[in-house]
Amino acid sequence: MKNELTYHQKLNLMTRLGDLYRCCVRRLDVAEASGRDLRSPSIRDDYEMKVLMERTLADCSRETRLITTRDFLEVSSRDWYRVYFSRSQYYRLRRKAVDEFLRCLDNS
Repeated sequence: MKNELTYHQKLNLMTRLGDLYRCCVRRLDVAEASGRDLRSPSIRDDYEMKVLMERTLADCSRETRLITTRDFLEVSSRDWYRVYFSRSQYYRLRRKAVDEFLRCLDNS
């Protein structure tokens, strides 16, 4: 029997992945600006996380990249989608984007 996550659990996972991604990018930026050794294990782990997330995004559709980036990886306004989608279209695409991103991440 396959244990499937609920949509709410998937959203929580995406939020945590976004938090982790932003934290890794921030630490990489600080390490680079301060001239720290970029070969240390913690910096290497941050870099690998950043590459994994960006590689996963590259494997996704255009709408998934936009929604994942704006909703989870960046800090955007809550109504950013109004420029691109209607509300119902956005929520339908967001559900698909979460599933697609997690599926691509699982295949990485």
